[in-house]
Amino acid sequence: MEPSGDLRANRRTAYAAFAWVMVFLAWHVVWYVTGLEYPSASGQHGARQVVIQVFSLVVVLMVVVGALLPLALAQAWGRRVPRWMLLSLAWTGTVLLAARGVSGVGDDLVRVTGILPKGFTGLTTAQTLGTSHPSFWALFAGGTTDVLFTVGGLTFALAAIAYRRLRH
Repeated sequence: MEPSGDLRANRRTAYAAFAWVMVFLAWHVVWYVTGLEYPSASGQHGARQVVIQVFSLVVVLMVVVGALLPLALAQAWGRRVPRWMLLSLAWTGTVLLAARGVSGVGDDLVRVTGILPKGFTGLTTAQTLGTSHPSFWALFAGGTTDVLFTVGGLTFALAAIAYRRLRH
């Protein structure tokens, strides 16, 4: 039996979101291999260390849910999860990814163009990147990460829309 257009659209967008997750994870491997820094709790003490550890745990949980969610939207086993929960998670992912991506791209643009030399955050380049003369790679990696977050927000939005249109 040929799947309906809505079902094909749902699968296509859900698998696109899953592909985005895999690209995003691969990008983090590139960051690690090239020596770019991640927030680490090892050099911190007290409350700061706890905050970074909790933040890291939340991020890992979000990655796990973010990787499983597109598969749940596309595959039959996902029908065991309440529809409202899948849609809520998809829209939450959309908002978080898009907010992080669009704000990052915007901050990069206003900083690079000189409109706001301290960006939206009020922080100098030296404060955000650890040096006032960042390498091309650090600038490229930061900008690429911002664009990746934006694309992730878009792919999860498309997956949420296609899943919402699907009749169960």
